[in-house]
Amino acid sequence: MLNGYKFRLYPNQEQQQILFQWIGCQRLIYNAKVQEDRYFRQFAQRMVGTAGEPIPVDQQYSQFITDRTPFLRAVPSQILRNGAVKFRQAYSRFFQKLGGRPKIKKKTGRQAVWVTSELFQFLPPIDEPIGAIASYQLTLGTKKYPVGVIPYVAHRPHEVPSSIHIAVEGGQWGLSFAAEDATVVLPGNTPDAAVEQIVEDLRHLSPDQLAERTLGGDRGVAKPLMTSDGHTLCAPNESSTRRQ
Repeated sequence: MLNGYKFRLYPNQEQQQILFQWIGCQRLIYNAKVQEDRYFRQFAQRMVGTAGEPIPVDQQYSQFITDRTPFLRAVPSQILRNGAVKFRQAYSRFFQKLGGRPKIKKKTGRQAVWVTSELFQFLPPIDEPIGAIASYQLTLGTKKYPVGVIPYVAHRPHEVPSSIHIAVEGGQWGLSFAAEDATVVLPGNTPDAAVEQIVEDLRHLSPDQLAERTLGGDRGVAKPLMTSDGHTLCAPNESSTRRQ
């Protein structure tokens, strides 16, 4: 079973500068893909000869690395790639009618970078007296792009995730991810890429957007199940659904 985790992160000043650079470069790629998409759609509307031609929605980003953007070469390519992947994921949600078209990400408010497993490790220090894993240390970066060990407070145990989000808001840094909860065993409970993708998609939604896409239920005796949208679900021998 996948669980969501969110912990405080404590990068030093040098590490913060690197993370800000990663955040900015990934945001630039995402925004460039949004602008590219707008350009193609406007061009298709103005040119009669392109009517019916498909508008490319892809994950290519190399066209944005030019002599005018040399700073993009100063971050791992995975950071740039993930910016393009996030754009493609946002468009997939649009096609599924789960949200609008991707929009330009602003430099204000919560800022985050999506980091995949090529760029981080959770190293388990061993508790010598008991010979067990007591916690993890987050090591970020590669030999070419080192960041180092970043302390974080894990107030509950967790497994190693396939990707993480590092965010900053109001000067406070946070680490969030989804990982299998080994303590929960359900029938047929096996790692499922589709479930992980759903969790990853929902992570980017605001509280209001999540409220629009979720349905709560309250079990009772007189009313077997009351849903948050005002419906009562009855037993099979009763009326099936009625508006309260």
